Amino acid sequence: MGIFKRKLTQEEKDFDAKFDKQIKDIFVLTEDDMGAGKSGKEELWTVSIRTLAYIDLTTQELVERKSILQWLVTERECRTSKKKLGLAKETIYQLKVRESLPYINPYNQKEMEKGKWLKVEEVVKRNCHEPRLDEILKEYQKDVVIHPDGCGELKLDKSLGLFSGSGIFNQQECLIHLDKDEESETANNALHSLKVLLDDSCQWDLKAKQYAAQSLTDLANDWADEEGDDEISEEDFIKRISISEVCVSLDGDFELFYDDGDLFYGHVIIVSGNIESGFEDADIAG
Repeated sequence: MGIFKRKLTQEEKDFDAKFDKQIKDIFVLTEDDMGAGKSGKEELWTVSIRTLAYIDLTTQELVERKSILQWLVTERECRTSKKKLGLAKETIYQLKVRESLPYINPYNQKEMEKGKWLKVEEVVKRNCHEPRLDEILKEYQKDVVIHPDGCGELKLDKSLGLFSGSGIFNQQECLIHLDKDEESETANNALHSLKVLLDDSCQWDLKAKQYAAQSLTDLANDWADEEGDDEISEEDFIKRISISEVCVSLDGDFELFYDDGDLFYGHVIIVSGNIESGFEDADIAG
């Protein structure tokens, strides 16, 4: 009796067409945990896991460019912790993969190079060891910390590219998050903006609260009216909210997160802006 393969759905065919037909044998070092997503009318989920490096087993070439492993799963498979293949972070695997074809990103017109994504065809071996990848993993797992003025120890989460820890903003303890520089494990770009915020945190805090009050007091009163609570003024709004997190991105962008003082029943208030141009938006989230 012959063995018949299940016919691919159109969705599977479309996904498959994004990748070269040639199968490559590789050792690959994963970076973080698996994630999954889908959009529009898609029925299948695309599972992804980022990599730190891989070795082409045919040529023995070490490729230190970060890539993304991908495969499709059903709704039921996506709900499981293994998501069909059960790959883990910071682990070396032997895989059979196919490289993504180059294409133009329709949103920013940027050309994406061949092999940015790797479609997993087979997991050949788990928990492997390869000297070059072992050394990369050892280096990756070393802690990287900085100690800016006004902050405690900020530790780099390498998978997120983010330094995080605690600090003092307008005499109140809060969390501090800084984007790392693009080409190195430092945060010099964001540190410049953080210094501007911390050096005059009293004024930044007051003005951020005033901006949030001007933008959101009407909304807070809509919520209060629905719950039968008393109307609040902008002054009440300012008094009730308190800083919880300071997040600084590259090129002067920042977000100040405030506890809402139960104005929005536990939602967080986010005031965003830029060191040069000032405040740009205030909204609630969570």
